[in-house]
Amino acid sequence: EGREILFAFKAERKGTASFAFRAKMGEESDGIEISIPVLMPRPTETVALFKDTLESAEESIKIPENVYPELSALSFCASSSALSGLKGSLDFLKDYPYLCLEQRLSAVLPFLVAGDIILDFELTEATEKEIREFVIKILKDITTYQRENGGFALWPESSYVTPFNTCYAAFAFSKAQQSGYPVDAQIVSRLLNYLRNLIRGRVNRESYPYSPGTWRTIEAFALYCLALFDRPEPAFAEKLFTEREELPLFGKTLLLKALFHGKGATDAQNTLLQELVNKLKVSPTTAHFEDDGNQDGRWIYGSNLRSSAFILQTLLETDADNPLIPAIARWLVERRNAGKWLTTQENFHSFYALNDFYRKYEDIRPDFRVKVRLEGKILLEEAFAQRNQNVRSAKIELAEYKPGEVLNLNVEKKGRGRLYYETRMMYAPNMPLSARDEGFTVYKTITDLEGRLLETIRPGELVVVTLQVITSQERLFIVVDDPLPAGLEAVNPNFMTESREEQRRLEELENTRRPWWAGFNHIEMHDDRV
Repeated sequence: EGREILFAFKAERKGTASFAFRAKMGEESDGIEISIPVLMPRPTETVALFKDTLESAEESIKIPENVYPELSALSFCASSSALSGLKGSLDFLKDYPYLCLEQRLSAVLPFLVAGDIILDFELTEATEKEIREFVIKILKDITTYQRENGGFALWPESSYVTPFNTCYAAFAFSKAQQSGYPVDAQIVSRLLNYLRNLIRGRVNRESYPYSPGTWRTIEAFALYCLALFDRPEPAFAEKLFTEREELPLFGKTLLLKALFHGKGATDAQNTLLQELVNKLKVSPTTAHFEDDGNQDGRWIYGSNLRSSAFILQTLLETDADNPLIPAIARWLVERRNAGKWLTTQENFHSFYALNDFYRKYEDIRPDFRVKVRLEGKILLEEAFAQRNQNVRSAKIELAEYKPGEVLNLNVEKKGRGRLYYETRMMYAPNMPLSARDEGFTVYKTITDLEGRLLETIRPGELVVVTLQVITSQERLFIVVDDPLPAGLEAVNPNFMTESREEQRRLEELENTRRPWWAGFNHIEMHDDRV
């Protein structure tokens, strides 16, 4: 017979709690020691400023009030290249916590298209060996998303192939091969066979909520990927060119790449290039593209920023000589928030485009010294004599300064070249955060299986957490991250130790039938959140 024995403990502070249990019966004895992390999750906020200058500069920094000083800090980074400003984007992609196929591909692609730059400019703390191990692991994990027909699903357990992300996977595998990473030939063969079937109309399209324009864009992506693997389909590319009026800007750019890498007709390439440039929106200091297919292409992550970044990278890749290329790059940089862009697609494509831009346009050898002072105290002092010199950084805890105090940051620069610097402040508010309406309303209730609200929860009791999500408009690709209160553990029905009867009762509470693309279609259970 097994009995559960409950102990009452109270955590006074965060850290690691160690427990030792010993049992004795007659001459027999046993024991166990375990350590459990005691966490105190604090929501943090970050503000950042990224600038460049040819002269010395000054900034004013106000220390926020009502924060936890031990969880708040100010950091300063200096570099002789604008490539240093891509670190925030790289960190966002690599550390993104939700692991659907698109996000895993976006996390690994920067290391495939710009591995040397990432190492030269120390955009990551990982070593070359660690980066290689990370890339190989992701590429291996991604193969578990492939289905029998060669296409790739959004999640490993999903049976539905996502055509756009299948093309995205093919793009990643082609870049992996170019970078010398091992790629399973059988996986690639099945993948390319799926792409050939897709452009020939042999993929069932009734199972997807895509518009004709979205399907055309996916076809262009498939043609581009086939060309990258030296398997061009010129007849299908030429046919799509004649029907290009259905293509949004993003789709036309994919078709241009397919023709460029597949050595298609030069006239067709020039026509597509001119049609793209004709869509430029120009202001006195910047330029960008507004894709008329964004609403139509919402299922394939469409946005003006992604389209602008993708077209910029294509202009650079195809050696298009356009005087507005620097203005497009400037527009992308100005759209960053706290060192990164909004989505994983925007972050990768902006990283890709700006990496190629800086490689081509940064050609002035720097020769200058920098001295940075905060309220007269030297934070950083460094000489820069080459463009790929490592980023120099300094960090200081906000506990050293009074809340509400305004500090003077002085950046002294002497010599030739452009200085790129970033000031970043991360802090944790120590007051209750009021509910904010940012497009979603979320209600959370905890009840028993009969739907009765609970004021207290007995040890070992099964409870039902219900999240009601309200939004005023259609939204795609949404994550709801629900932190678990201390003492609660999510019930995973896949474990045989869980009660079948209780699981049946839980399933009765969720009996809505809908297509795979409606509602939530993936759940992850962690120790501290669902």
